[in-house]
Amino acid sequence: MTISRGVKIVGLILLSLSAQQFYGQKFDLLYLKLPVSESSISSKFKIEDQKFQSVNLSQFRSMEKEALTFGGQSLYGSIDNSPDTAYLANVVRFYINKKTNQIEAYRLQIKTTAETHKLEKSLQAKFGKTFYYYKDDGMNFRIWEYNGSTYFLEVNATTVYNGHATISGDLCVISNASAAFYENYLAGGFAYYADYLSAKKKSIKKNYTYNDFLTEMKADGRDYYLKKAVR
Repeated sequence: MTISRGVKIVGLILLSLSAQQFYGQKFDLLYLKLPVSESSISSKFKIEDQKFQSVNLSQFRSMEKEALTFGGQSLYGSIDNSPDTAYLANVVRFYINKKTNQIEAYRLQIKTTAETHKLEKSLQAKFGKTFYYYKDDGMNFRIWEYNGSTYFLEVNATTVYNGHATISGDLCVISNASAAFYENYLAGGFAYYADYLSAKKKSIKKNYTYNDFLTEMKADGRDYYLKKAVR
C-alpha cells in the first residue's frame, strides 16, 4: 500500500466517524443557535401549529421527549403523570417567522420541580454567574446574553397545578435580531433590563455594564433598582 493511498483511507475513516458522531447526536436546545430554519427541528420531532401569533411570530409547540433536552439533561415530565396534557406537561414553544421560515425564539415552560432544578443547573454550568438576578416573594428572575441571543429565566416557587405545589421554570431564549419580540419580553421581572438598555444607549462609556447602571441608579437616589438584586 502506498503512503498516499494509506492517507486517503485514514481520511475516509475519520470522515465516516465524524459523520456518525454528528448524526448520532441528540437534539439539545442549549446548543440551538438562533435564528435557525424551521426544518432543522421539524425534521427531528413533531411540532404542533398553535394557530396563533405572538407579536409577529407564529407559535408552534412540542411536548415530545426528543424536544425537551437542555444541556444534556432531559426536561421531559409532567404533573400527575400527564405528559399529553399541555396544562400539566413540560412544553417547548417555538416562535417562527413564516416569511423566512426561521425560528427566532423558543420558550421552555417547565412545571416540575426536579426538571426546573436541572434547567437552572444547566444554565449556570454553561454561562456562570449572571449579571441580572433579582429575587422577589418566592420568585427569581435572571438574564444571560450569549452568542447573539438573550436568555430570560423566571423561576417560581409558589406555583400550584391541580392542587400540587411545585417549583416551575420559564426560560425564553430570543435572538437579539428579533427586535419586536425581544422588546415585548422586557416587562415584569425583566423590566429593569429595559431601563438598563435605554441607559446604555445614552452612555458614553464604551463597555457599559449592568453593574455600571446599578451604581449610577444608587448615586441618583434610585436605590430601588438594588433592593432585590443579587450581586
